[in-house]
Amino acid sequence: MRIDGGPAGGARAGKETVLPGEERPHSHAVVSGTLWNYSAAVVASLLQLGYTAYTGRAVSAAAFGAFASALSITQLLGYFANAGLATAVLRSRELTRGLLVATVRLGLLSGLVCFALVQATAPLWAEVWNAPETTGLLRVLGLQFLFLPVGAVSAAGLRRLQAQRAAVLVETGALAAGLLTGTLLLAAGWNPLGLAATSVTTQLGIAVLAGMLVARRLPPPGGRTGGRPGRYRELAGSSGFLAGHQLAQYVTNTVPLWAAGAVLGPVAAGYYSRSTLFTGLLLTTLAAGLTRVTTPALTRVRAQAPEPSPEARPPGGREEPAVRRAATDVLLAASALSFLPFAFLAGAGSGALRLLLGPGWDEAAGLVPPLCLFSAVAVVYAVGLSVDTVCGSHRRMAAAQAAAAVVTLAGAVLATAGDSLTLLALAALAGQLGGLAVQMWKWRGHGVVEARRLWVGYAVHAALGLAAYASGAALSRTAAGLPCPAVLLVLPAVGLAVVLCRPLRTRLPLYRVAAARGLLPLRVPDLRRSRTTRPQAQ
Repeated sequence: MRIDGGPAGGARAGKETVLPGEERPHSHAVVSGTLWNYSAAVVASLLQLGYTAYTGRAVSAAAFGAFASALSITQLLGYFANAGLATAVLRSRELTRGLLVATVRLGLLSGLVCFALVQATAPLWAEVWNAPETTGLLRVLGLQFLFLPVGAVSAAGLRRLQAQRAAVLVETGALAAGLLTGTLLLAAGWNPLGLAATSVTTQLGIAVLAGMLVARRLPPPGGRTGGRPGRYRELAGSSGFLAGHQLAQYVTNTVPLWAAGAVLGPVAAGYYSRSTLFTGLLLTTLAAGLTRVTTPALTRVRAQAPEPSPEARPPGGREEPAVRRAATDVLLAASALSFLPFAFLAGAGSGALRLLLGPGWDEAAGLVPPLCLFSAVAVVYAVGLSVDTVCGSHRRMAAAQAAAAVVTLAGAVLATAGDSLTLLALAALAGQLGGLAVQMWKWRGHGVVEARRLWVGYAVHAALGLAAYASGAALSRTAAGLPCPAVLLVLPAVGLAVVLCRPLRTRLPLYRVAAARGLLPLRVPDLRRSRTTRPQAQ
């Protein structure tokens, strides 16, 4: 992905042109950061899977359902504690010591408020969920608000300073320490309170380590802007909408879990939460890894885009060509990186979850395919929200999230009336599809992306996902010793697809994006012409 400000090999201003090789250092920096995020996420996923396998045998479904309900409350308040401050740091044109100090102070204040609120209302939530264990779980989980805002802001500061490796090492190390703490406490008999201690230890580790590292990397207070005090009212106002939007997004995605716990009971909530935890590992990995890297990258593209004269300014508030190309490339990459792995997981995931959790979790395993579809769409939708965040379009973000919320709520009502966990998973999927549809409709009208190229790319990657699903299903049935005559056709079909796609690889959207950004040594036909653009109007 190209993150310089000019068009793809075209003019920056007047007759000055950008050579194709000039975009490669920026593109490779973004890819390097993405690889660091994904490498650490693979390690984190393996740790989580091992922890899940242990807790699946050590913690009952009802106890885990109570923990999931308590966790959903603290995660809800976490958006108030963070207050969009981490996103504000990522979007900052220049990260100064004054800005970081201001965000940390605001985060400490909001975290203390959330901590006090959780401690005071913990018994009330236990009565709502009809689970006495929730009181102790909430009070332990509430301790993380003393550290969460500082950790989130500090980690965002490292990423804004392009220290992706330091950020992911801190987060992965803190997660490992938290999982180890939870495992030891559960083994010592603190069941299920050991589950809550995991989050507290993790957030404490991130706050301490990331805070120390980002403080060392910032310019000294005596610099030109390093010591300038932060404007608290302006900072709170700019992050307020982001916090509200993130809160609405979380509530929308958690409505099915709340419906399962409140209407269908804690056991049903345990089944649903186990399935979402299993698919959510990959969802969090892909969505967080992409948005953490692409948000500052797109910010730089938009900031460095040349200012056209009034006569050449795009009509109707449309984005500059460089921004449209960069946003489209990001979204195409997100669709390929989400559709294919989640399609494979939809085929193989049910058997894998049964093997991971052991007997008694068949109903949870049956929810994996629809939740995989939900997760695949959710990744693309989340990256689309990142694009709108960079472009500063609050109306587009609000419209898409409103559509997702309405569709999800309506589907949840129907699902609870039908007493079906599968319908709850499908309601979550329908909500994400509704939000994505509104996103694409708004983008087309406001010239945010290259709409036709994006839609075709989505369709191609979705079609390739069907083959990935068939491969996953065949592998799962074969591993379980079940008859699967179709497995005899999978390998020849894959081989034939490779043979046919090799000469057509330059037509694949992800391949063209990588080649256009200088990430492949091969040249794509017709790209040379796309690298040269007419000089912009003076």
